[in-house]
Amino acid sequence: MRARGAAAALAILALAACTREGGSGYVEIKTVPSTARAPALYIDADRIEALKSGTTVLRQPIGTAKLQLDADGGKITLCQFVVKKNRITTVTVSSLDRPPRCQCGRTGSGDPRTCIG
Repeated sequence: MRARGAAAALAILALAACTREGGSGYVEIKTVPSTARAPALYIDADRIEALKSGTTVLRQPIGTAKLQLDADGGKITLCQFVVKKNRITTVTVSSLDRPPRCQCGRTGSGDPRTCIG
């Protein structure tokens, strides 16, 4: 009887571990040109502190995230990207004589689908 109860408890714990998705990945944000004063950037609702030398690396929960730009009337979404567990997703914000835009990539992966939309 005890063995059956212990097996049931282990099965419940195993199922709980399968449905719970945790972990984190990394997002490297670059601004081009690095000498330009970058506007305020946000990942989802979190403001990104000033970029040093045009680059910063942040730890983010896995899933889809939005890179937003602070504008006069509020926040403008530049792009959405996928953060994968234990991977670095690079997002380059380019603003050479035009409105800012995103370019995404991932190091160590053959998956080109990092930017969404």
